[in-house]
Amino acid sequence: MNRRTFLTFVGAAAAPRNAFETGAQRPILCLFSKHLEWIRDYSRLAETVASIGFEGVDLTVRENGHVDPKRVEEDLPKACEAIRKAGLQVPMITTRIEDARKPETHAILKTSSALGIRYYRRGGESWGKGADPLRRIAELHPKIRDLVELNKQYGMFAGIHNHSGYGLGAAIWDLYELVKPFDARYIGSNYDIGHATAEGGYGAWRSGFHLLASARRIGMVAVKDFVWRKREDGWRPSFCPLGEGMVDMKTFLGYLKQIAFAGPVSLHFEYSSGSGAPEEKRKAQLADMRRDLNRLRAMASDAGLL
Repeated sequence: MNRRTFLTFVGAAAAPRNAFETGAQRPILCLFSKHLEWIRDYSRLAETVASIGFEGVDLTVRENGHVDPKRVEEDLPKACEAIRKAGLQVPMITTRIEDARKPETHAILKTSSALGIRYYRRGGESWGKGADPLRRIAELHPKIRDLVELNKQYGMFAGIHNHSGYGLGAAIWDLYELVKPFDARYIGSNYDIGHATAEGGYGAWRSGFHLLASARRIGMVAVKDFVWRKREDGWRPSFCPLGEGMVDMKTFLGYLKQIAFAGPVSLHFEYSSGSGAPEEKRKAQLADMRRDLNRLRAMASDAGLL
């Protein structure tokens, strides 16, 4: 058995039997590293994330991210070594992977699996030019099938992110239909409660959550908050500090408790409260991160999730 075959075998054998069996006893609170991409040194990135109080990193492995896909075999091990040296975990990565046929897809999944990373956020899909959702979903199934086979080979779970707006996955039922034919151990949802609330805030987000959860499709979770603001082009979601917007975190975290969720929770910061010079903005950003993390940890503890 050569090294490649061995790593492939180990990765597949280590795959969680379903989206909730991560080996962790509780969720892992992670920083989405997109928000610290101004820190390019991996050791400094790790030290900064640890100083804020996070337990892990949702690491960007995409163009202009912390790891360039073209250098994933060289740089992802370096990033993981620095992050783990700081006492943090790397339970998931965020990618733009869509197609199993692209060479970088194999490189990313192979390297991640060898490093013990089991979860990755997959790139999104558009509705295309047609107006028939079910037809579009059927058109995408062969591409998803090929990716699932690759995930199976490397023991990886792909979570599709639900973005608000006119994109496939926003309504949640469409994301469910996209992954429904395939093994839940290898494809499902990177469930974003902020975007889900923007699309179904009065209550539809709940049915969407339960649809995915009952099918054991929620592998990872993204957390952010927002308010509605009127602009020249109409009402739009405007992201804000956690706990100050429309997201019903108490109910959401209670649902996670009910399903014994123990996967990565990626905290996002799509807003800015700082002003002035770049250094002042960055100080304000780090303070925002610490405050929101403390709020999330307190709310999750109250829900019995931590």
